[in-house]
Amino acid sequence: MQAAAPAAVADRANGRSIASKISFQGLVLGFAVALLLFLVGYPLLWLFLGSLGAPQSLGLEHLQRAFARPQNYAALVNTLQLALGTGVMSVLIGVPLAWATSRTNMPLRYVIHALVALSYIMPPYLTALAYIFLLGPEAGHFNRLLQGLFGFESGPLNIFSMPGVIFVIGIHVFAFTYFLTYSALKSVDASLEESAQVLGAKRWQTTLRINLPLVAPAITGGALLSAIDSLALFGPQAIIGTPAQIVFLPTRIYATIGSYPPRWAEASALSLLLVFLTVAGLALQRGYLERRSYVTVSGKGVRTQLLNLGPARWALLAFCLTIVFFSAIAPVGILTLNAFSKSWTDPLSLSNLTLEHFHTALFLDQVAVRGIINSFKLATSAAAIAVLIGAAVAYLDLRTNVRGRRVLDYLAILPLGLPGTVMAVGILLAFIRLPIPIYGTIWILLAAYVARFIPLATRSANATFRQIDPSLEEAGRITGASWFHVIRRILVPLSRPGLLVAFLLVFIPAFGELSATILLYTGGTETIAIAIYRLNDLGQLEVVSALAVFTIVVVLTLAALVSWLSGSSWSSSETPAVRG
Repeated sequence: MQAAAPAAVADRANGRSIASKISFQGLVLGFAVALLLFLVGYPLLWLFLGSLGAPQSLGLEHLQRAFARPQNYAALVNTLQLALGTGVMSVLIGVPLAWATSRTNMPLRYVIHALVALSYIMPPYLTALAYIFLLGPEAGHFNRLLQGLFGFESGPLNIFSMPGVIFVIGIHVFAFTYFLTYSALKSVDASLEESAQVLGAKRWQTTLRINLPLVAPAITGGALLSAIDSLALFGPQAIIGTPAQIVFLPTRIYATIGSYPPRWAEASALSLLLVFLTVAGLALQRGYLERRSYVTVSGKGVRTQLLNLGPARWALLAFCLTIVFFSAIAPVGILTLNAFSKSWTDPLSLSNLTLEHFHTALFLDQVAVRGIINSFKLATSAAAIAVLIGAAVAYLDLRTNVRGRRVLDYLAILPLGLPGTVMAVGILLAFIRLPIPIYGTIWILLAAYVARFIPLATRSANATFRQIDPSLEEAGRITGASWFHVIRRILVPLSRPGLLVAFLLVFIPAFGELSATILLYTGGTETIAIAIYRLNDLGQLEVVSALAVFTIVVVLTLAALVSWLSGSSWSSSETPAVRG
């Protein structure tokens, strides 16, 4: 008994030490998990309750009333047309571009690849503004050019139409199909093509009957992502669709909340309808793909070869240049030109050049200046909080055996498939009343940004931690270092580049976010996207262009920094999250 006493004392001391470590680890990780549940789970719960009429009364009559309105039915039909049109468009232009840049000897392949990345990185509401300048029915530059060349009495093209909305959104979201198809084609073994050619198949037959069928998951996945993303892009839908009196679900949700009194139940019901469309699209793709096999990886090294197209490569280059001209070069070019022009409708000349609009946008206009400051504050804070939560979720998933860690990971990824308007409605319902009434403050925007972009931080942190051998941390613990000491001295230094990339991947879309912001901002909490949106309504188009160019410069600079830190090319196939 006496001999056992020292051992018992040692065991108790060791137990207290372990309990202390676990309690501190649990405190840190538990705080991050609680924050995740609070910012994502709590608003989604209120979104469901709100569709049933909470907090006033609960019942299905609110859903029935919402879906019985003719305006809502028209918005649903228009939204489905938009999703179908952009999905098809993404395949028609994204797949040929991916094949041209990945499997042929077409010149300027890397330039085309980079310009596709530019078309995606550019916020889509800025692309919509650019095409008002280019394809406006009265003064659009392209329309005036066509009038001069062919003698039309009026502009033959009108961007304010359903085809116009599909076109503007389509030249943004086709990047999903392009990047996914590009990566898949890179992984197809050239021996499959060589076998077909030995059997007498021509090059076009090899492409149509071997390459494209093998990458069908990438093509359908890209088309689905393009269609889902088009549902969420409030900016182009409002900027182009509203003047044409074309209503979509996101703009309809905005109208129901903006009415007096706000129709919360109807907004919640329409938001759930957007969620249903997203889930239905995912189920449709999964059902299609499960019926076939697309296995191409055999365990051997993959060889790829470039097809020699001969003179046809120049025709293919012309096609690719046309696509990237309309998706990237023309929008950026016209916004830059207008930003430096005294009047955007006057011809380009030295007498028409000025820097006055930049001075107004960056220093004089109070809404624009406040928007720039708020955007930097919100994007920086949201990125820091998202990385903290994402790193905690990734750590729980990869370094612990805690029950429910998979559920947390799914919850952290869930906002990736939800439109910004859906998250905004949930955030509004959750935080407009006690116990945390933060509506009307900048804090509600911060909550929305963290909730919406946390999937980017979580996935990036997860990929970073997977590359770090856990034995390094275990060695630190064996030598007696505390959990916090191991995290601070081993894990954080090794994962710093990846976590910094995660920070920037959240900062970039948060800086120009519009879809959720348009429902949540109030006077004094405007962001740069809201400033652009409001100045456009006021007709200050040159100042809008200057602010747009400033936004593009910030986004591209940070995108280049992400590229440099991640060690990849600027036009990496890893695309950031969608923006509004």
